[in-house]
Amino acid sequence: MENNAATTGNYLPSNKITKYADTQLTVQYQTGLDIIGVGAAGQVYNVDDRIVLKACRIYQRPSSEATPRALWDYASEKHHHPNIIEPIHTDHPEGMYIHKYQPLSALTQESQSDRIFRYQDIIRALVHLHGLRIAHSDIRKDNILFDQQGHALLSDFGASCPFGYPNPSYPVLSNGPSETVSGATDRFAMGSLIYELEHGIRSEISMDDRDRLILPQINTGHDGLDSLIENAWCGKFDSTTDMLNHAECLNAVQDSRGPVEHPVSKAELITRITQWRKNREEQHGCILYSIPTESQLQILADGYGWKMGEEMRFLDESSVLPRNEFSGWFYLIAEGLFT
Repeated sequence: MENNAATTGNYLPSNKITKYADTQLTVQYQTGLDIIGVGAAGQVYNVDDRIVLKACRIYQRPSSEATPRALWDYASEKHHHPNIIEPIHTDHPEGMYIHKYQPLSALTQESQSDRIFRYQDIIRALVHLHGLRIAHSDIRKDNILFDQQGHALLSDFGASCPFGYPNPSYPVLSNGPSETVSGATDRFAMGSLIYELEHGIRSEISMDDRDRLILPQINTGHDGLDSLIENAWCGKFDSTTDMLNHAECLNAVQDSRGPVEHPVSKAELITRITQWRKNREEQHGCILYSIPTESQLQILADGYGWKMGEEMRFLDESSVLPRNEFSGWFYLIAEGLFT
């Protein structure tokens, strides 16, 4: 859904009576489920040792002082790539079931060579997205996960959008000074992520009175890594593939991690999900409480001036996207729309 003040109030007739219950868009904690992640676009619940459930979340309307990121609630996921989190099941109304990965905090005693391999992983994921002309737009530590072999995977596509869309963090310089997103804005953010992981502090980047970037001193102890960060910040890479080529020249040791793999088959995981959903239905009468209805979603859209179905911005007019209570964002993976 896209914020568009000009369309506020255009969806429901002014004489239509709104039911009180439809305006109560509260979120309840789910009985018997542990929340392992919370974001603007959704909550992540633990299903078992291999599976998590990412469910849509309704939140309070941002105030007039809210950051640009709080005003843009994009929730889109892409089909599988080795360095992008992989969905297991996406056609249930409660949300999408995803492989369970490790957070960055779970990694200990890693060397700079280990980190460089993971930077390469993330840049490969960006090469894939940018080949589709999609920017991730929210590259930071919280959105980098790891599999059991130590491969880095890019997650959380809540801010992703096609090239040319407004930069969701602007005027904050998370993605650089550009007002619109592109491969260069993700590369800028990637430079900041590498800086933070190498220095242990976030980069302090600002603009002077002539709109020139003021960058912190870079000292990773690796000249090639220093130049990777600087080139990303200064827009010196012609493409994300160019950045990847630079990154792949930084490590003198062999990558011994092996390919990305999942110990449990997808068919087995789908069977687990089916049984888990059956158990939830039997024990609680539903999978999740407080799933919003279409009426609630419409009222929420009217309140913000959002366009219902805006998640279809990734598709051309000839594409057909299935719909359910949560709109179509789960199906962007299931239907393989970005091949």
